[in-house]
Amino acid sequence: MLYKKRYQEQPSVDLTKLPRKWRDDAQIFKNASNQKRFLTIGIPTVKREKDEYILNTVQSIVNCTTEKELAEIYIVVFLADFDAKWKEGISRQLREMFEKIISLGTLHVIQAWESFYPQLDNLTHTFEDPETKKKWRAKQNVDYAFLFLYSETLAQYYIQMEDDIYTIPGYLQAIKDYISKFKEHWVCLEFSELGFIGKLYHSYDINKLAKMVLLFYAQQPCDVTYLNFNTQMLQFKRHISRPTIFEHVGYHSSLPGKVQPLKDRFFQSYPKTLKGDNPPASVYTSMPFEGYFNPDNCYSRENGIFWSTRPGKANDWFTVAFSVPQMVNKIEIDTGLHIYPNDKIHHAKLEAGLASQAKGPGKPECSSNKLLGYFDDGNIKVDNVQSITGRRRIHCLSIILTNKQETWVIVREIAVFVVNK
Repeated sequence: MLYKKRYQEQPSVDLTKLPRKWRDDAQIFKNASNQKRFLTIGIPTVKREKDEYILNTVQSIVNCTTEKELAEIYIVVFLADFDAKWKEGISRQLREMFEKIISLGTLHVIQAWESFYPQLDNLTHTFEDPETKKKWRAKQNVDYAFLFLYSETLAQYYIQMEDDIYTIPGYLQAIKDYISKFKEHWVCLEFSELGFIGKLYHSYDINKLAKMVLLFYAQQPCDVTYLNFNTQMLQFKRHISRPTIFEHVGYHSSLPGKVQPLKDRFFQSYPKTLKGDNPPASVYTSMPFEGYFNPDNCYSRENGIFWSTRPGKANDWFTVAFSVPQMVNKIEIDTGLHIYPNDKIHHAKLEAGLASQAKGPGKPECSSNKLLGYFDDGNIKVDNVQSITGRRRIHCLSIILTNKQETWVIVREIAVFVVNK
């Protein structure tokens, strides 16, 4: 019993021996703010054999955060690899891509010293795994703990992220809304059902979580430990917000040779309801967007939407250019979502181009345009297109905003129904 007690009281890393001002020593970018904010988003990352996802992950978070919200969050990127050349390269790219949020003090980029890490070789492990996987999992646990400890003083809440996720516009408000629903005690709220992605804690609890992760760093992965931690903290069931707001997109794991095609079944996939014929076409827009919400989504028969990353401006456009000109009978376009109703198109017209000319790569030049109608409450439906265009084939369809709007733009579905289909 005495041995057991000593073991439980001495985590794998002695947290009482961290040097004074160790957080300053951990910072790669020295101008990060420490003023208390609402949420810290923690993202550990290591060098991968194949795809690097971290830059796209940070870009997704930034694109889906409004100017006002950037002052409410911290993004802490932990470069948890001991390869100095790799860290230098990633740091440089982060500085070049995210100069604005660095200047706001929003982006923290940190590193650890190797002396923080306990033994990582010849581990006794609960799981019968190869030695390389045991070491990888043990180090990952210590990475998490270091990130928790660094982040605990920064904000009211802390959310754990991985380096290969996408999120959605409005994610921060979704987190706030879900928090506000709980009147009873909670320890962990989950915004993804997968692994250790999107797990939200009060910042005052993550020091305890760090200690527990370090205590069992060689015995079990963190996505097991956090569930045990929740139970020890008297939360006996999982609270998963649905639809979830973070999606895993990485295919190649940070463990060499491992692939993990994980998908969250509760992530909003935005199914189509109008189900048009939608002949082959290319889709273009003047509005910026995050990769997961690209313009092809709303025209494709597969699930998905287009979502811009800034408010719509007058004369912004969205064009569907058919691969082969089409005889069109009916067109329906829906914008906005029930959970983001203000992100519909507020003022716009729909035109049909009866001729087009390629001008190199990119959107063709549409001409002989016919006005098909104006959007009403974010939607438009044109039943008898040929009464406007005659028996002429349509080369392209263009949505053109006629006024600026204060909100971003969601195009949920474009449905084109052709003649004699």
